[in-house]
Amino acid sequence: MAKITFSLEELIKILISNELLPRQIIRARVKGQRVYFVIRTNAFILPFIPASLKYISFDNKNAIFELTIVHGHLNKAVSWLNQALKLKIPACMKHEYPNIFIDIDKLLEEKNIKGVRVKDILFENGEFTIVTDNI
Repeated sequence: MAKITFSLEELIKILISNELLPRQIIRARVKGQRVYFVIRTNAFILPFIPASLKYISFDNKNAIFELTIVHGHLNKAVSWLNQALKLKIPACMKHEYPNIFIDIDKLLEEKNIKGVRVKDILFENGEFTIVTDNI
């Protein structure tokens, strides 16, 4: 068993440096318990959608995040985002607004990481702690 602890800022740096964020996600920054970013849509009417993510919990094998669309045009943005995300999210993710579910087992499999299982993910005082176990 191992415990890995890192801050939200460190998580963003890891995601960016390993090119794990979709190219549509730009200007990611941390403020408090949330990650704020902009979704580039390439649509004429709504080219950018400001949004944020907040970690909610780890349930069974899913890390659950709450997606919040920032500012007005909420209905138009959510409708467009639902359509766009169906085509672009990885197989390990599922979007049911306002939540995003990340199947950690599938993510590890996609990244070809073997011999480890995530038992729990905690988020306290601005830090993630991932508890792992051998398979």
